[in-house]
Amino acid sequence: MKIKNYLSKARLHQYSQDLKLSVLGFIAFFSICFFIAIHLESVFFFSTSIRSITILSLFSFFLAILAIFILVFILSKRNLLPRYKLKTLAYKIGNQIYPEKPDTILNANQLDSKLQLYQSKELAESYVNSVLEKITFLNFKSVFFNPGIIIIKKIILISWIFILISFFFRYNETANSVFRWLQPQKPFLAPKPFTLKSITGNIHILGGNTTNIKIYCSGSKPDSINLRLLPSQIASNKRDLDTLIFSTKRDNSGYYYFNLPELYQDYYYEAFVSAEYFWQAWREVSSQPDTIFVTDRPSFESFSISIIPPSYSRLPSITQKGNIAAVEGLLGSTLKIELTSNRLLSSSFIDINKNIKEMVVLNKKAQGKFEILEEGLFTINLVDTRGITNRDPVPYKLFVIPDNYPSMNIINPPTLTELGSLMSIPVKIEIEDDYGFANFQIAYEVQRPSYLKADPLISIFNIKNLIPDTTYQSFDFLWDLSDMMLMPEDEIHFHFELYDNDSISGPKKKLSKNFIAKIPSLSDLYEDISEQELKFSDDIKENMSELQDLKKEIEALQLETIKTEELDWDQKTNIKRAAEKISDEIKNFDKTLEALNSITNESEKHDLFSPELMKKFKELSELIKDVFPIEMLNSMEKLEEALEEMDIETIQNALKDLAENIEKIEQDLDRYLDIFKRLQAEQKMDEIEKRMEQLFSQQNSLDNKINQNENYDQSDYARLSQQEKRNLEELNAINDLMKETAETVKLFSEKVSADLLEYSDDALMNQTNELLNETMKNLADSQRPKALNNSKKSLENLKEMLQNISALNNQFKQETVSEMVSKFQKIMRDVLYLSTQEEELKILTENLPSNSPRLRDLAGKQQILQDQLKSIINNLLKLSKETFAITPDIGKSMGKANSGMENAKTNLTERKINDAKKQQVLAMEGLNEATINILNSIEQMESSGSSSGYEQFMQMMQQMAGQQQNLNQQGMQLAMGQMAAEAQQQLIQGMLQKQQGIRKSLNQLIEEMKNSGQYKKGELTGIQKDMDEVIKDLKNKQYTRKTKDNQRRILSRMLDSQTSMSQRGMKKERKSISSESKIVFEGPGGLPLDLGQRQNLTIEALNNSINAGYSREHQNMIKRYFNSLNQLNNKTYIDNEEPN
Repeated sequence: MKIKNYLSKARLHQYSQDLKLSVLGFIAFFSICFFIAIHLESVFFFSTSIRSITILSLFSFFLAILAIFILVFILSKRNLLPRYKLKTLAYKIGNQIYPEKPDTILNANQLDSKLQLYQSKELAESYVNSVLEKITFLNFKSVFFNPGIIIIKKIILISWIFILISFFFRYNETANSVFRWLQPQKPFLAPKPFTLKSITGNIHILGGNTTNIKIYCSGSKPDSINLRLLPSQIASNKRDLDTLIFSTKRDNSGYYYFNLPELYQDYYYEAFVSAEYFWQAWREVSSQPDTIFVTDRPSFESFSISIIPPSYSRLPSITQKGNIAAVEGLLGSTLKIELTSNRLLSSSFIDINKNIKEMVVLNKKAQGKFEILEEGLFTINLVDTRGITNRDPVPYKLFVIPDNYPSMNIINPPTLTELGSLMSIPVKIEIEDDYGFANFQIAYEVQRPSYLKADPLISIFNIKNLIPDTTYQSFDFLWDLSDMMLMPEDEIHFHFELYDNDSISGPKKKLSKNFIAKIPSLSDLYEDISEQELKFSDDIKENMSELQDLKKEIEALQLETIKTEELDWDQKTNIKRAAEKISDEIKNFDKTLEALNSITNESEKHDLFSPELMKKFKELSELIKDVFPIEMLNSMEKLEEALEEMDIETIQNALKDLAENIEKIEQDLDRYLDIFKRLQAEQKMDEIEKRMEQLFSQQNSLDNKINQNENYDQSDYARLSQQEKRNLEELNAINDLMKETAETVKLFSEKVSADLLEYSDDALMNQTNELLNETMKNLADSQRPKALNNSKKSLENLKEMLQNISALNNQFKQETVSEMVSKFQKIMRDVLYLSTQEEELKILTENLPSNSPRLRDLAGKQQILQDQLKSIINNLLKLSKETFAITPDIGKSMGKANSGMENAKTNLTERKINDAKKQQVLAMEGLNEATINILNSIEQMESSGSSSGYEQFMQMMQQMAGQQQNLNQQGMQLAMGQMAAEAQQQLIQGMLQKQQGIRKSLNQLIEEMKNSGQYKKGELTGIQKDMDEVIKDLKNKQYTRKTKDNQRRILSRMLDSQTSMSQRGMKKERKSISSESKIVFEGPGGLPLDLGQRQNLTIEALNNSINAGYSREHQNMIKRYFNSLNQLNNKTYIDNEEPN
């Protein structure tokens, strides 16, 4: 335990050394802090809080260190701290004594503490004692001495030297600093380098005025100082609570001057200078506070401006706050001002552009008003009971909103208008104004031709239905000029006038540009029509030429595609280019159509064409519009798709279709051009008649003027002479037109053409020309009696000429209609003949078995009938170039018949008898439908072109023929025998009633013709007898072959009677077919009845066909056809001979 005691002493020595070091360190720290603190305090003059906190912090730090030492001492006694453990100390001392074996003392201490446990106790004690002897003479200072103690002592010494120096050189500052630190709770003011003082002191001003403040500075004067204004009153407005800061520099006199702005409330003010650097002990140098007393002026507590627009504007009143310094309103608006002041008012007034307007004042309130007449400024001025005014009233700027001029958007009419027969101008206008309208009118001036030397008529036309209260309105109406008695070559110059409803400065007027409407003369109008017709004709010819070239190009391309298996780039490009040309041609054709539409529009506007002629032009326009078929467009689409897919076969088919379509278009255009030429001829005839009518009317008017007034002066006779001169010029123009028209009409009627030439150069024309010339000279010489005599004679001649031209025009139209009716009737008879032949063929087919060898002969006969049908179709195609009466229904029914015949022929060849019969019935239906459609076309032509006394009778006969045709079709259904017995009886009963009705209508027709003296005895007796036979059979409820033949004869005789009426109505001599004789049908196209002749014609046709250059395959086909035809003729001849 001896070593342990020694180690405990060593621990106590170690602790004392550490305590000494800590105390010296704290003294050094305190010395340094003391030195820093007295110097900082001498500079910054810390506040009491900083000083107190600093001292309290140092004292707390000292207590903390003390507590730490006590804790360390306790823990070291308990051997808990590593630094003070005996093990640590033993090792440290052993390292000093036994450097080679520093753990010697530690081992000796362990032996000493466990000495009783060892067996060789003496040996252990000897070892312990040897170690103890060695450490007994050890000096603890050499082991536990800390050199830091010397360093800390030096620091303490140096710090106290600095403190003493501070006291020696800056005793006052240092002593005062120590004194302030010793009294931390007592405040001390830092010394200031200068003082500020207000020379101005307290100030009294009026609200809104400015003021000046003068500040004096003693001591070291700064370059600039500040002025602080603090509100001295509590204000509700946050803005009035703001502190105002101003700054100024020292002037040459050493004073500081502040020029304050307008002030409206009381303020405290003080001059101040803030510390510029952080080491300056003073924070701010300020003067003693002074007061600025502001006496308030009257001001607005509430203020509003109401703008009341003038009544005509119908605008609502607007109220705005007084904080908006711009007021705008319409001229004439009333400005109403209402305000409330913060003080009692003695007066108030409005200053408007230096003009004073007093306001009505009541206590704190005032109101006034004035009218806005110009732009400018106005202010509101207040005077309270003290006589104080509001300072610098706010200038309010007046803006006058302009009442703009009304505006017009004229859609119609155009600048130049040609008046048509309706004598009206289409007007379409949109008008607009800010606030409304007062009036809308048309100012016009009627100007007569200059040669009349008449004063112009000036007038106003008020446009109705104007709504004054609206700001926008549109007008779409016709301005009727028929009451103005306008004549050809008169002109109306007019413009539109629009007035707004401005009642303040007066209505503002908007004028449109000038427009002209004129009445062209008939000669000018027809001349324009002729030019347009010529252009249309040239365009059609040009289109046809281009289509021909295009067709050749497409055919060449088609041939190239046949020769190649795959298209190269050039071929593909050429095909695309051809397709583009077709598209361009379709687009260009619209211009051609526009030319035709222009003709129809112009003629319709000025009533130049008769209704029938106008209808024909419009029909032609519709036909031309659809000249490019939809199939052609489809072919172009297929061609484009095929080019993309490089499908050669499809390309070939598309090119073929295009070529065929182009050929069809060429044919159509050629047909339309022929029709157009015929229409031109009709139009020229109408033009002559119309212009002659007008010339007669003008001469009649001139004759009345000469006859009615005997007091004309020289100028009046000169004016009338000029009018007569124009009539003479018009007669000469008509004469030239007649000669020109004769050439045009010659293609269609040589007789009418010859008559026109005769009229243009006959005695009547020459005499009329001389009379007009003499009348003109008589009027120029003021010889009224001679002029009147010559004028009357010329008027009579003109009347006769007009009658001649009108009759000739009617004759031309009747000839045209008669010719067309005749051609249609011939085609209709051929169709009826084919129908009977087809019916006979059907009967023959019904009676043969399917294995009969005669079926081949019937197929040949069916081929002959089909060829005859195609001949009729070709005749229809030729006729379609002359008239529009070839309707699509006719073509459809003929196509139906052709299809039935083709299929019947095939079925007969294949011995399909039932199918053949059905197709033959279909062919008969098509032929019968075609007959009805042709009959309808005849009715339409005769109703539009015939003016004879037989027209009514022909219409009745046509109507009965149509009814009989329908009745015959019902008979065909009975003849087929495919109906039930009950249905047959019902159909027979219906047919009986219809046949009795037709018989009654026939009796009525005969009676009317007898009464008019136009009935020939026995003319319709045959029809009556046939009808009676049919009625008798139907009453007996039977329908035999005889009944069917009687019905067919009834229809045939009706058509013959109609033809006879038409020819007699046209005063043509023609041999009448006896109603009692037997009707004998001829073949289509007048085929000879004699079989020998027919056979010779067949052989001749065969030779011509073979020599026509056909291929061998086609020649064999032609031979087979003519052989079958010859066999059929021979068979027919044998059949006809057998009964004899």
